[in-house]
Amino acid sequence: MYAITHINVFNGNTIENDQAILIDGDRIASVIPMSEANQSQSLPEQCIDGTGLLATAGFIDIQLNGCGGVLLNTDIAKSTLDTMNATNLRHGTTQYLPTFITSETDRFNQVIRLIESIRQPEEEGILGLHLEGPFISKEKKGAHQEDCIRDLDEETARFLAAHADRIKVVTLAPEACNQGVIDILTRAGIIVSMGHTNGQYTDYAAKQGITMATHLFNAMSPLDSREPGAVGYIFDQKPHAGIIVDGIHVNYASVRIAHQLLGEKLFMVTDAVAPAGTTMKEYDMPGAKAYVTDGKCHYADGTIAGAAITMIEGIRNLIQHVGLSKEEALRMASLYPAKALGLETQYGRVQAGYTANLALLSDDLEVRSAIQMGQFHSFPA
Repeated sequence: MYAITHINVFNGNTIENDQAILIDGDRIASVIPMSEANQSQSLPEQCIDGTGLLATAGFIDIQLNGCGGVLLNTDIAKSTLDTMNATNLRHGTTQYLPTFITSETDRFNQVIRLIESIRQPEEEGILGLHLEGPFISKEKKGAHQEDCIRDLDEETARFLAAHADRIKVVTLAPEACNQGVIDILTRAGIIVSMGHTNGQYTDYAAKQGITMATHLFNAMSPLDSREPGAVGYIFDQKPHAGIIVDGIHVNYASVRIAHQLLGEKLFMVTDAVAPAGTTMKEYDMPGAKAYVTDGKCHYADGTIAGAAITMIEGIRNLIQHVGLSKEEALRMASLYPAKALGLETQYGRVQAGYTANLALLSDDLEVRSAIQMGQFHSFPA
C-alpha cells in the first residue's frame, strides 16, 4: 500500500482539495482529507507528495489505432501495444481499446490472436479490442481500404462471438447487416457501434442492439431536414457516441451542440494514428502513405486518415474551445467512456473500491504522473 498525499482530487463529481489517496494493489483503498489522515495516523509508510497537482480518473480511449510512432494495422505485434500503452500513460490515458480498421481476413484473425495472447490485458491498459470494420459502407469508407470491405455473415458473427472475451466493440454499418448477425454479437456481450454508415433513419430504427456510435459526424449520413440520417438518429435515440475533439474532424460548435443534446452519452475519443504523441510528418497507413499538415492527418488527396491528438490535448480543447468546465471535460475522457463500456462501477471515478487508474495533472493540464492498475509512473516537467 502507498498514498498520494496533499493532492486535489476530482472524484468524478466535484474537486476536493488537500486529500490523500490510499492505493492497495490495483485498487483505491480510500480517499480521505489530509486533516483526517494526519489525525488518525492512517497513512502507509510510503507516501508520494502530490502538492499542486489534481488527481483525476485515468482517461479511457475507446478508439485508438496507434500513437507514439506505431500503428496496429501496419504492425500487429505486442511491441506495438507496448509502445501505445507507454505513449498513452505520458498523456494520461490508462486504459484503451486497441482499434483495428478494415483489413484482410488473415490479418483480422491475427490481431484477435494477439489480444488473446496477453494474459492480463488490463494490467497493460487494454480493455478489449475495437474492430472498426470491415462490415461498413463503401460510400462512407473514409480512410478504410475499399477492397477489404465485406458483409458480416452468420459464420463470421459466430466467430467473433466465440472471441467475445477479448473483443469489446465492433463498428459496423447497420444498413448492411441483418438483425440476426447483430443479435449474435450482442448476445455474446460485444458492443455494436454504428459507424462508417450511409443509412437512412429508418434503417437504424429497424435494428435493435445498437448502443454506440463511432466518431459522431464523421463517415456517417448527415442530419437533413427531410432525412435525419445517422446523425439525426443519434441525436434522437441517444446511444453512447464518441467524438474527436481536434478541431479538424468536427467543428467545435458542432461538438458543443452534440454535448447539449447528448450530455453524458457523449464521450471523447482520439481516433489517433502513429503521429499522435510525436512530431512525425509522414507515416504509413494500410495501403498508402499519409501525412500530417497543420495537425491534420491525411492522404495525398486530402482524405482524413486518423488523428494526431492525445486525450489530454482533447480535454484542453473541450475547455478552451468548446467551453465546457474542467470537470465535464474530464468526465468526457474518463467516466463517460467507462459508462459507454458498462464499466462505470470499476473505472472513471477516484473513489474507494475503484481501480487505481489515475492521471495527476498540473494547473495547466500537463500530465505529471499516471497510475495504471496501481503502478506509479512519473513524467517530470
